[in-house]
Formats: sequence, structure tokens, C-alpha cells
Amino acid sequence: MVNILELDEKTLYVEDDTWECDLDGTLAKLGIVFEAANLVFEGFQDEYSVIVEAQIFPQPEYLDEEVILEASEEEKPNRDKLIRDVYRYHGGVPVNIDAIQPARASCGVSSFVTDQVVQKQTTKSGQEIEVRHFKSIEDALQFTRDFYVLTIPTIFEFLDWVLDQPFGMSTGKDKIRMLVNGEHSA
Repeated sequence: MVNILELDEKTLYVEDDTWECDLDGTLAKLGIVFEAANLVFEGFQDEYSVIVEAQIFPQPEYLDEEVILEASEEEKPNRDKLIRDVYRYHGGVPVNIDAIQPARASCGVSSFVTDQVVQKQTTKSGQEIEVRHFKSIEDALQFTRDFYVLTIPTIFEFLDWVLDQPFGMSTGKDKIRMLVNGEHSA
């Protein structure tokens, strides 16, 4: 069963007990952090200035104790705060949630959920992708609850492929391994 936690006014964490990855024989259960980002603060001038960024992140019970101590100021933070603190400090593995259900292909259905537009964006690697833009953080989070949460299981069908993609000088799986085992890749 999908569990949705509101971490703060612009961030949701979504998890399910069936979402997991194998780290060389050790299973780690996973979730996804969705964060609404207002691009106005980055110089973006448009009525639809809010996007949703998604990152795969371990469920808090699987986080390494040293990773937790490094990120949290509290000795025994509650579950929501623990996820938020470690996510803010270390981040997760970015995933293009719109790649699962291409933005333009689902606009007819998803437009019933909230007001949005789809705009092309070029990634740092030069790849052109389509990204949904919303008028407000509230609209973006409502869309996440009503639409993105329904598409998440598809990510976990291709999880090995997603985590094997390059991520900086390593892979997404190396990032999850670091968060779960405290192991840093060479």
C-alpha cells in the first residue's frame, strides 16, 4: 500500500513496501521524494513557474546510522524529519517522472487534475525533455498526489536500469548503497 508523507510545504515522500532494490544480496526498501521547485527564484519568468523534481530515496529504516548522524541535528528525529534531514543533506537519485508517462501524451487525462503546461527543457547533458510546469506549489503537489503517485510503480519495473545510469562519477545504485551502507564509491 502506498504511503504519502508531507515533509514540508513543498515536499512529499511516497513509499510502498514492494519498492526495493538489491544491493549485492542486501535488500533495501525505497521511496521517492517529490519536491516542488519555484523557478522564479532562478530567473524563470512565466506564469507557470513551478516544476516537480523527483528523487529515489531509501526508506528511513534502511538508512545507515552514520549517514543519519551526519545529517540530523536531533538525536532521535521523528520519521518525517529524518527523511527530510537526510534528503536535504545527501539527496537521492534523480528520476524524470515524466519519462514514464510522457507529459504531452497524458495532458488530456492529467489536465483534469490541475492546470499545467508542458515545456521543453534541455538537461545538462544536452538531452531535450518535456517538463510539466504549474502555477503554484499547491497545484504541483496536488498533481503529484493525484497523478504522479499512480505512475510511480512503473519506475520500479525498470529500477535496475534507472539505478545503473551514470550519476556523477558513479551510478544511482552507488548513491543508494552509500545511503544504506555508508559506503562511498571510489
